[in-house]
Amino acid sequence: MIDVIMTGELLKTATRAIVALVSEARIHFLEKGLHSRAVDPANVAMVIVDIPRDSFEVYNVDEEKTIGVDMDRIFDISKSISTKDLVELIVEDESTLKVKFGSVEYKVALIDPSAIRKEPRIPELELPAKIVMDAGEFKKAISAADKISDQVVFKSDREGFRIEAKGDVDSIVFQMTETELIEFNGGEARSMFSVDYLKEFCKVAGSGDLLTIHLGTNYPVRLVFELVGGRAKVEYILAPRIESE
Repeated sequence: MIDVIMTGELLKTATRAIVALVSEARIHFLEKGLHSRAVDPANVAMVIVDIPRDSFEVYNVDEEKTIGVDMDRIFDISKSISTKDLVELIVEDESTLKVKFGSVEYKVALIDPSAIRKEPRIPELELPAKIVMDAGEFKKAISAADKISDQVVFKSDREGFRIEAKGDVDSIVFQMTETELIEFNGGEARSMFSVDYLKEFCKVAGSGDLLTIHLGTNYPVRLVFELVGGRAKVEYILAPRIESE
Protein backbone atom coordinates (compact mmCIF):
# COMPACT_ATOMS: atom_id res chain seq x y z
CA MET A 1 0.00 0.00 0.00
CA ILE A 2 1.05 3.59 -0.69
CA ASP A 3 -0.15 6.41 1.57
CA VAL A 4 1.73 9.69 1.26
CA ILE A 5 0.92 13.30 2.10
CA MET A 6 2.49 16.27 0.33
CA THR A 7 1.77 19.97 -0.11
CA GLY A 8 -0.35 21.15 -3.01
CA GLU A 9 2.67 23.11 -4.20
CA LEU A 10 4.76 19.94 -4.53
CA LEU A 11 2.01 18.10 -6.42
CA LYS A 12 1.46 21.04 -8.77
CA THR A 13 5.20 21.32 -9.44
CA ALA A 14 5.69 17.62 -10.19
CA THR A 15 2.63 17.30 -12.43
CA ARG A 16 3.33 20.51 -14.37
CA ALA A 17 6.91 19.36 -14.97
CA ILE A 18 5.76 16.07 -16.49
CA VAL A 19 2.78 17.33 -18.56
CA ALA A 20 5.18 19.72 -20.30
CA LEU A 21 6.29 16.64 -22.28
CA VAL A 22 3.90 13.69 -21.86
CA SER A 23 0.30 12.93 -20.88
CA GLU A 24 1.02 9.58 -19.19
CA ALA A 25 3.94 8.53 -17.01
CA ARG A 26 5.23 5.92 -14.65
CA ILE A 27 5.55 7.13 -11.04
CA HIS A 28 7.99 5.19 -8.85
CA PHE A 29 7.51 5.27 -5.08
CA LEU A 30 10.98 4.29 -3.91
CA GLU A 31 12.52 4.03 -0.48
CA LYS A 32 14.31 7.34 -1.09
CA GLY A 33 11.22 9.12 -2.43
CA LEU A 34 9.21 9.72 -5.61
CA HIS A 35 10.89 9.41 -9.02
CA SER A 36 9.56 9.75 -12.55
CA ARG A 37 11.13 10.20 -15.97
CA ALA A 38 9.79 10.32 -19.50
CA VAL A 39 10.73 11.36 -23.02
CA ASP A 40 8.45 13.34 -25.34
CA PRO A 41 6.93 11.66 -28.44
CA ALA A 42 9.38 13.47 -30.75
CA ASN A 43 12.41 12.16 -28.77
CA VAL A 44 13.68 15.74 -28.43
CA ALA A 45 13.40 16.22 -24.66
CA MET A 46 13.40 14.27 -21.42
CA VAL A 47 12.05 15.13 -17.98
CA ILE A 48 13.29 13.68 -14.68
CA VAL A 49 11.43 14.44 -11.44
CA ASP A 50 12.73 13.60 -7.97
CA ILE A 51 11.02 14.40 -4.66
CA PRO A 52 12.98 13.03 -1.67
CA ARG A 53 10.95 11.31 1.05
CA ASP A 54 11.95 14.07 3.50
CA SER A 55 9.97 16.53 1.35
CA PHE A 56 6.71 14.70 2.13
CA GLU A 57 4.68 15.36 5.27
CA VAL A 58 4.00 11.61 5.47
CA TYR A 59 5.65 8.89 3.36
CA ASN A 60 4.25 5.42 4.03
CA VAL A 61 5.31 3.00 1.29
CA ASP A 62 5.16 -0.68 2.31
CA GLU A 63 7.40 -1.69 -0.58
CA GLU A 64 8.76 0.05 -3.65
CA LYS A 65 6.02 0.31 -6.21
CA THR A 66 5.51 1.66 -9.74
CA ILE A 67 2.15 2.96 -10.95
CA GLY A 68 1.00 4.26 -14.34
CA VAL A 69 -0.74 7.62 -14.14
CA ASP A 70 -2.77 9.85 -16.48
CA MET A 71 -0.74 12.98 -15.72
CA ASP A 72 -3.12 15.30 -17.57
CA ARG A 73 -5.90 14.19 -15.21
CA ILE A 74 -3.79 14.76 -12.08
CA PHE A 75 -2.64 18.12 -13.41
CA ASP A 76 -6.27 19.16 -13.94
CA ILE A 77 -7.12 18.10 -10.38
CA SER A 78 -4.11 20.00 -9.01
CA LYS A 79 -5.49 23.27 -10.43
CA SER A 80 -8.23 23.19 -7.79
CA ILE A 81 -5.72 22.63 -4.97
CA SER A 82 -4.04 25.58 -3.26
CA THR A 83 -0.27 25.50 -2.79
CA LYS A 84 -0.65 25.30 1.01
CA ASP A 85 -3.26 22.50 1.00
CA LEU A 86 -2.10 19.08 2.14
CA VAL A 87 -2.83 16.36 -0.42
CA GLU A 88 -3.00 12.65 0.39
CA LEU A 89 -2.25 10.10 -2.33
CA ILE A 90 -3.41 6.55 -1.63
CA VAL A 91 -2.92 3.40 -3.71
CA GLU A 92 -4.57 0.33 -2.16
CA ASP A 93 -4.82 -1.82 -5.28
CA GLU A 94 -3.58 -1.92 -8.87
CA SER A 95 -6.52 -0.01 -10.33
CA THR A 96 -7.11 3.22 -8.41
CA LEU A 97 -5.29 6.28 -7.13
CA LYS A 98 -7.13 8.28 -4.47
CA VAL A 99 -6.36 11.99 -4.30
CA LYS A 100 -7.68 13.57 -1.08
CA PHE A 101 -7.53 17.23 -0.01
CA GLY A 102 -9.83 19.07 2.37
CA SER A 103 -13.27 17.45 2.10
CA VAL A 104 -12.66 16.32 -1.51
CA GLU A 105 -11.67 12.84 -2.65
CA TYR A 106 -10.98 11.96 -6.27
CA LYS A 107 -10.63 8.40 -7.49
CA VAL A 108 -8.48 8.21 -10.61
CA ALA A 109 -8.11 5.00 -12.66
CA LEU A 110 -4.51 3.84 -12.93
CA ILE A 111 -2.86 2.71 -16.17
CA ASP A 112 -0.93 -0.54 -16.49
CA PRO A 113 2.71 0.69 -16.33
CA SER A 114 3.67 -1.77 -19.10
CA ALA A 115 1.23 0.02 -21.44
CA ILE A 116 3.14 3.30 -21.07
CA ARG A 117 6.06 4.07 -23.34
CA LYS A 118 9.34 2.66 -22.05
CA GLU A 119 11.30 5.02 -19.85
CA PRO A 120 14.44 6.53 -21.33
CA ARG A 121 17.91 5.76 -20.10
CA ILE A 122 19.41 8.92 -18.63
CA PRO A 123 22.34 9.86 -20.88
CA GLU A 124 25.76 10.41 -19.38
CA LEU A 125 26.78 13.85 -20.59
CA GLU A 126 30.14 15.44 -19.80
CA LEU A 127 29.38 19.08 -20.56
CA PRO A 128 32.11 21.73 -20.12
CA ALA A 129 30.07 24.76 -19.05
CA LYS A 130 28.18 25.06 -15.75
CA ILE A 131 25.99 28.06 -15.09
CA VAL A 132 23.96 28.53 -11.89
CA MET A 133 21.41 31.36 -11.88
CA ASP A 134 18.01 32.51 -10.63
CA ALA A 135 15.39 30.58 -12.61
CA GLY A 136 13.22 33.71 -12.74
CA GLU A 137 15.89 35.58 -14.74
CA PHE A 138 16.15 32.69 -17.19
CA LYS A 139 12.37 32.65 -17.55
CA LYS A 140 12.35 36.37 -18.40
CA ALA A 141 15.06 35.88 -21.04
CA ILE A 142 13.19 33.02 -22.74
CA SER A 143 9.93 35.00 -22.65
CA ALA A 144 11.66 37.96 -24.34
CA ALA A 145 13.32 35.71 -26.95
CA ASP A 146 9.96 34.10 -27.74
CA LYS A 147 8.67 37.44 -29.03
CA ILE A 148 11.15 37.49 -31.93
CA SER A 149 12.29 33.94 -32.73
CA ASP A 150 11.46 30.26 -32.36
CA GLN A 151 15.06 29.39 -31.48
CA VAL A 152 17.75 30.68 -29.14
CA VAL A 153 21.50 30.24 -28.86
CA PHE A 154 23.07 29.57 -25.46
CA LYS A 155 26.68 30.66 -25.32
CA SER A 156 29.23 30.36 -22.53
CA ASP A 157 32.83 31.62 -22.43
CA ARG A 158 35.12 33.47 -20.05
CA GLU A 159 33.07 36.65 -20.55
CA GLY A 160 29.95 35.04 -19.09
CA PHE A 161 26.71 33.40 -20.20
CA ARG A 162 24.61 34.71 -23.13
CA ILE A 163 21.21 33.90 -24.57
CA GLU A 164 20.81 35.23 -28.11
CA ALA A 165 17.80 35.27 -30.42
CA LYS A 166 17.49 36.72 -33.92
CA GLY A 167 14.31 37.43 -35.84
CA ASP A 168 13.90 38.73 -39.38
CA VAL A 169 14.59 42.30 -38.25
CA ASP A 170 15.01 42.21 -34.47
CA SER A 171 17.54 40.57 -32.20
CA ILE A 172 17.95 40.22 -28.47
CA VAL A 173 20.92 39.42 -26.24
CA PHE A 174 20.61 38.48 -22.57
CA GLN A 175 24.01 38.45 -20.91
CA MET A 176 25.18 37.74 -17.37
CA THR A 177 28.78 38.00 -16.23
CA GLU A 178 30.42 35.77 -13.64
CA THR A 179 29.70 38.32 -10.88
CA GLU A 180 25.98 38.34 -11.77
CA LEU A 181 25.68 34.54 -11.77
CA ILE A 182 25.39 32.43 -8.62
CA GLU A 183 28.06 30.06 -9.93
CA PHE A 184 29.97 29.95 -13.21
CA ASN A 185 32.98 27.93 -14.34
CA GLY A 186 33.77 29.86 -17.55
CA GLY A 187 33.54 26.74 -19.72
CA GLU A 188 33.34 27.30 -23.49
CA ALA A 189 30.13 26.05 -25.14
CA ARG A 190 27.55 27.03 -27.73
CA SER A 191 24.30 25.35 -28.81
CA MET A 192 20.95 26.31 -30.32
CA PHE A 193 17.60 25.22 -28.86
CA SER A 194 13.85 25.40 -29.52
CA VAL A 195 12.09 28.24 -27.69
CA ASP A 196 8.81 26.29 -27.58
CA TYR A 197 10.33 23.56 -25.40
CA LEU A 198 12.16 26.06 -23.17
CA LYS A 199 8.94 28.01 -22.60
CA GLU A 200 7.24 24.84 -21.35
CA PHE A 201 10.14 24.01 -19.05
CA CYS A 202 10.11 27.50 -17.52
CA LYS A 203 6.51 27.07 -16.35
CA VAL A 204 7.70 25.01 -13.37
CA ALA A 205 9.94 27.77 -12.03
CA GLY A 206 9.68 31.20 -10.50
CA SER A 207 11.87 33.92 -9.07
CA GLY A 208 14.06 32.60 -6.27
CA ASP A 209 14.17 29.06 -7.65
CA LEU A 210 17.63 27.83 -8.59
CA LEU A 211 18.56 26.74 -12.12
CA THR A 212 21.78 24.93 -13.03
CA ILE A 213 22.58 24.78 -16.75
CA HIS A 214 25.08 22.23 -18.06
CA LEU A 215 26.02 23.23 -21.61
CA GLY A 216 28.21 21.88 -24.41
CA THR A 217 28.73 22.66 -28.10
CA ASN A 218 26.01 21.09 -30.28
CA TYR A 219 25.17 18.77 -27.38
CA PRO A 220 21.96 18.37 -25.39
CA VAL A 221 21.60 20.88 -22.55
CA ARG A 222 20.79 19.82 -19.00
CA LEU A 223 18.53 22.23 -17.12
CA VAL A 224 18.27 21.32 -13.43
CA PHE A 225 15.65 23.25 -11.46
CA GLU A 226 15.64 23.20 -7.64
CA LEU A 227 12.06 24.03 -6.73
CA VAL A 228 9.77 24.53 -3.73
CA GLY A 229 12.63 25.69 -1.50
CA GLY A 230 14.85 22.83 -2.67
CA ARG A 231 12.28 20.15 -1.84
CA ALA A 232 11.88 19.01 -5.46
CA LYS A 233 14.31 18.61 -8.33
CA VAL A 234 13.18 18.73 -11.94
CA GLU A 235 15.67 18.13 -14.72
CA TYR A 236 15.07 18.60 -18.42
CA ILE A 237 17.45 17.36 -21.11
CA LEU A 238 16.89 19.02 -24.49
CA ALA A 239 18.50 18.07 -27.81
CA PRO A 240 20.10 20.91 -29.78
CA ARG A 241 19.06 22.25 -33.14
CA ILE A 242 21.83 22.07 -35.68
CA GLU A 243 22.75 25.53 -36.89
CA SER A 244 22.85 26.03 -40.64
CA GLU A 245 25.99 27.62 -42.04
